[in-house]
Amino acid sequence: MRKRALAMAGALLAGSLILPSFPTPAFAACDPRIGGAECDALGPALSDFVDIRRVGRANGVVAGGGSFTSQCGRNERGHRNSDNHIVAPGVTNGAHHVHDYVGNVTTNGFSTDQSLAAGGTTCRNGDRSAYFWPILRLRPDLRLQGQNNNQQQRQQDQQQQQQQQDPNQQQQDPNQQQQDPNQQQDPNQQQDPNAQPQQQQQQQGDQAAPNDQAVNDQAAQQGDQPVNDQAGNTGQADQSQQPAANAGNGAAQAQSFSRQQPQPENQSRFGNRGDNNGGRGNNQGGNNNGGNNGGQQPQPGQTGQPPQPGQDGSEIGGFADGNVGQILTPRSVQLQFRGNRFSRVVAMPRFLRVITGDAKAATNGPANARAQWTCSGFQNRASDKYPVCPRGSLVMRILDFPSCWDGQNTDSANHRTHIVFPDQSGRCPQGTRAVPQLRMTLAYSVPQGASFAVDAFPEQKHSPITDHADFHNVMPNNLMNFMVQCINRNRRC
Repeated sequence: MRKRALAMAGALLAGSLILPSFPTPAFAACDPRIGGAECDALGPALSDFVDIRRVGRANGVVAGGGSFTSQCGRNERGHRNSDNHIVAPGVTNGAHHVHDYVGNVTTNGFSTDQSLAAGGTTCRNGDRSAYFWPILRLRPDLRLQGQNNNQQQRQQDQQQQQQQQDPNQQQQDPNQQQQDPNQQQDPNQQQDPNAQPQQQQQQQGDQAAPNDQAVNDQAAQQGDQPVNDQAGNTGQADQSQQPAANAGNGAAQAQSFSRQQPQPENQSRFGNRGDNNGGRGNNQGGNNNGGNNGGQQPQPGQTGQPPQPGQDGSEIGGFADGNVGQILTPRSVQLQFRGNRFSRVVAMPRFLRVITGDAKAATNGPANARAQWTCSGFQNRASDKYPVCPRGSLVMRILDFPSCWDGQNTDSANHRTHIVFPDQSGRCPQGTRAVPQLRMTLAYSVPQGASFAVDAFPEQKHSPITDHADFHNVMPNNLMNFMVQCINRNRRC
């Protein structure tokens, strides 16, 4: 009895030393190359996608005639992190999703006015501003999900057609069921004892064939990812597109989506010289392997594994926060500042902080949502859903920023009230002053169909309505003054 009591006490003590286990998130087993319920739980839903040709034409706010474009590249350096020094200052992974950065190469969650002013930049003319937005990732699991849904729909349609057939056609002719007496077996003929087992084996093989075929079909579908890019891999979109006057809902066409290379600040026409030596910033994007597993593709039914170090998804704000898939570098980035049709614009104060959109719009509601998704060649149509673009057309994001400044503050408690949007006509509210309005236009080459998603907070399910962007103005005063003059004189600079 004593030994038994000691054994029970030892077992209880050992059990008390076991560390508590925490439930693994549902998306922890999601491998976007395989798909499955774990990936479906991440979002987005297939209903979050819409054919751009079914989207109505937009009637947006008309901007002023002048504009200025800051050329800062398209993040060729791979400067990415999951911070947001405007909304969550001093916090690592404050965004829980990964941002692309152009402009200031030192931007992270601990950036300040002073640190940015001392940082290098990818922009021309000494523009040290920070421009950033959530990245896009390839999601091949969405294409697999769509293919599976289409296959199930075809099977249902076939079953309905069979049920609607004439019952008389389904009944067999009774005359055909009668066996010819002359075809009856000869009583002297002996039956082969091996015939029945062979027949059963043949039937079993016939039943297994469809399952094997389905696996092969699905594996073949995983490797089929045609890209909706017929313009080649030049990194440039259609340069024949000209900016239109129509603005608010993505109605304007982009002036140029050519690849923009970073240039040293000492090439500025304003006489500014800078170091432009900020390095590569806080790059967590890895080598952009996109989950490449050494050339070995997983087979359907395998359990998804976390990405290896250096693979897309392994970065902070990636796999652990439900953001999976290969990171897409934009084909082009345009940063255009525009005027106001009702008044002249005034200079932005240095270190003005501006945000657009709502990263939590899927749960907060659409009050602050500003998502505009479209396709190249269809910029007069925009939607808050992901666009399905025709072959050869690029997916585009248009992010318009507020431009009516209160004249005093560079930031506010909610990061919105110090600078607001104009009304539907384009007029700024009373008590505010029009400043140059920033419009970001981002273009991507993606496989056709539902094949991509924007990084987001886990609970937002990668909803397209959560698209957003941030801007921290660190332009030198002489560059800002040049921009204001250019816009007010209706020039395009």
